[in-house]
Amino acid sequence: MKIKLIRHGKSACDFSKRLTSQNYREWVKKYGEEGISDLAPDDVQIALSEASLVLTSDLKRAIDSAKTADAISDPLYREVDLPHFHVTFLTLTPRIWTVLYRSLWLSGFSKQVETKKQAKKRAALAAEQLENHAITHGTVVLVGHGFFNRFLGRSLKKRGWEIEGDKGSANWTIHTYDKKR
Repeated sequence: MKIKLIRHGKSACDFSKRLTSQNYREWVKKYGEEGISDLAPDDVQIALSEASLVLTSDLKRAIDSAKTADAISDPLYREVDLPHFHVTFLTLTPRIWTVLYRSLWLSGFSKQVETKKQAKKRAALAAEQLENHAITHGTVVLVGHGFFNRFLGRSLKKRGWEIEGDKGSANWTIHTYDKKR
């Protein structure tokens, strides 16, 4: 049995402009609604074509990344949302806002979003679901998101799945997990 976790393609959003915290909140909404700006590399296309079942989160960038396959979308596999704190005196790039808010979230600040504990619980449920799909289908591919895929990978390891090397977290990265029946 194999489970392949693929991070979606590069977002079509502009990451270069400095934004206020309020503008960043609007940018995050657009990021969720935008598609991707690049094509899947050959290894991703092969993984999608060889899978018995392809799943995605319900966010457009994940769905668009799996468009060459007949995929099933599910909000269970969504990225972990970021908290938002209104800060009037800073203008930062989206990448820096993301690192700042993700760091706060990891430290326990989860204002109006899923907590770290809840995200781990959701990842455990997602890992169980993927394992059940792998038992039925053999090879399952999930096109999801960098941060949630990491949580999901940890949950798969706890369930006895072994990863074939760690490939980082860049767009289009494939992490393959194996488990003997």
